[in-house]
Amino acid sequence: PTLVQLTNGEQLQFDYLVVALGISRFAPIGIRSSTKSEFVAELAESYAQLESAKSVVVVGGGAVGIELAADIKCDFPHKSVTLVHSRALPLPGPFKDELRHNVVDILQNSIGVELVLGQRVIAQEPASADMADTLTDMPEHVSSTATDATLILSGGQTLHGDWVVRCLGTRDKKGIINLPSSTQEPIFGANGIRVKDTMQIDDVAYPHIYACGDICSRDTVKLAGVAMYGAYIAAINIARTISSVSNDSPTLEESPLYPSKILLLMSKKHFIMQLGDEIWEKEKTRQYVSDDMGLQGSINGLSLNKVPAAYSPFDLAPAF
Repeated sequence: PTLVQLTNGEQLQFDYLVVALGISRFAPIGIRSSTKSEFVAELAESYAQLESAKSVVVVGGGAVGIELAADIKCDFPHKSVTLVHSRALPLPGPFKDELRHNVVDILQNSIGVELVLGQRVIAQEPASADMADTLTDMPEHVSSTATDATLILSGGQTLHGDWVVRCLGTRDKKGIINLPSSTQEPIFGANGIRVKDTMQIDDVAYPHIYACGDICSRDTVKLAGVAMYGAYIAAINIARTISSVSNDSPTLEESPLYPSKILLLMSKKHFIMQLGDEIWEKEKTRQYVSDDMGLQGSINGLSLNKVPAAYSPFDLAPAF
């Protein structure tokens, strides 16, 4: 393949391609807007629903559900906030039960979130839109919230929420990527597009196509820093291939495997981190926590305050 087709029918030719589409979540966690004004309007709508609710139910005890429930309870301490999770402990993934028990303790005893663990939601009335449209390629356009809803749990318990939001994982982008495998192995593995250490797609038919970030299978736990470094590796390798003057294949950089990591920010006051097999002490973790919850760092990283100076090796005078 050497082209990308846009929704308007336009086709873009390419010699090299980097697939960095990420993964998707249902709205309002996933963002469907394409402009700032649309985004502000979406936030205002969700905030108005949340602000008027006396009781909130968050379904799904992964990282997003944990942080959302904690933030709501800390910002609106007089609201009833309940987190429902199907397993005995929250936070799926390659993490220690000690970490999970610490999360439970913080949510219940430090913040005041009510936990309902080990039960699934088997019915919801009225249903949120994501329950009827789970196969969409663009879940950002489908809402996972409902107002004045009643939930029936697998244990027979009934919960009511003035505002209910379902945080039940992510969706991949299989439906919009048409790359047939040249082997018995599919292009998409269980955790994303299969890639080599060089960030090239792991298929001999596609040495010119790279995948990085959340869409690739590189890491079980999807991390922003790892995604950024994967993009760096892909860019270097494309540049080396383009600038290679011989018929020999250039030596390509390889991305190392990083240990799993998670930093849970449960409001501005409560946080916990595990790196590899180590659960960090609170004071050690504090160096990665900022009062603005990382907003300014993200703005700086995206160069929204200033445009970085363009640089190319061809800007330099040749050395003789």
